[in-house]
Amino acid sequence: MKGSCLCGGVRFETRGEPIVTSYCHCSQCRRMSGGIWASADMRREDVTIEGEVRWFRATSKARRGFCPTCGAFLFWEAEGSGEIAVALGAVDGPTGLTLTRHLNVPDSMPFHEGPLRDACLCGAVTVTLDTSPGEITACHCTQCRKTSGHVPRSLDDPDRRSRIEGEVAAYRSAGGAVRSFCPTCGTKIAFDGPDGLLSLEAGLFDRLAGREPDLHIFTASKGDYYDLPEGVPAYPEAGPD
Repeated sequence: MKGSCLCGGVRFETRGEPIVTSYCHCSQCRRMSGGIWASADMRREDVTIEGEVRWFRATSKARRGFCPTCGAFLFWEAEGSGEIAVALGAVDGPTGLTLTRHLNVPDSMPFHEGPLRDACLCGAVTVTLDTSPGEITACHCTQCRKTSGHVPRSLDDPDRRSRIEGEVAAYRSAGGAVRSFCPTCGTKIAFDGPDGLLSLEAGLFDRLAGREPDLHIFTASKGDYYDLPEGVPAYPEAGPD
């Protein structure tokens, strides 16, 4: 498999078959991906990486790699394991794979009305939404999959009532959208669309762990390694106005 981050500054190539393929729902992967992360575990010797990768250690046992320019979450590597997990959402073209397991699945928690406040993985950036969140949207477009490593989940903030405190990095992708992330740990923060609509990354908020998306958009661009859930509104391009 060959793949890259969104800006193309980091490229990778894998050889051979994966050891295992996984979804990870842990709070660290949720923050860095904006939703949940999908990966293929490979032997480290079977993966070639080109370009500058910024590594962040959330624990002493593993490090996480992302592109410092566009923020794409690409790699997870356990200390001394001889293996590295590669983001399937960043693969160019079909993967020919199927995800085989779910890791760190949170309990489905009842949501209570009220504001949300949480911080990025390193704690340098905090985001507060003073109103109760509305629908959660999962975007399957190629740009979002490359940035998140799978499919990010977002909350619209049409009135811009949220507060983002701390230094963020920003990348303007094709089409004019600005994607912000923490430059230290790579946590996804927000998506500021060219139409002026601000969306916050749902993976940042622990209170939303276990809550599934209310709709799926740009499903015509979805990856081949997963299926869409039944009974949830899905749109091949942008969703309803």
